[in-house]
Amino acid sequence: MANQHRSVPCPATSMVVPIAGIFAGLASGAVSAHMSGVAAARQAREDRNSNILAHQVREASMAAHDWADLARQQAIEIERLKAENARLSKVARQNYDLAQRLAKKAA
Repeated sequence: MANQHRSVPCPATSMVVPIAGIFAGLASGAVSAHMSGVAAARQAREDRNSNILAHQVREASMAAHDWADLARQQAIEIERLKAENARLSKVARQNYDLAQRLAKKAA
């Protein structure tokens, strides 16, 4: 009885190959799903970063336009003040000259 031979094959032996194929398919599917998930997460991260960068560029562009408008307004104001200063200097000089003439006549 030590070396008994069976005339009918063991049913478990006939199931090893199909079960191994099933497990290999499941493992392959799990790896594929994991890799797809990793790729989707990477793409979502890149999309988010791209959207953030686009928003920052729009904000910087709007700020630059605001600063340019302010600089333009300030340049106009500076020119207006220069003209006002020239006008007041002219009036002050005329008043000084008039005062000098009147002082000479009085003396």
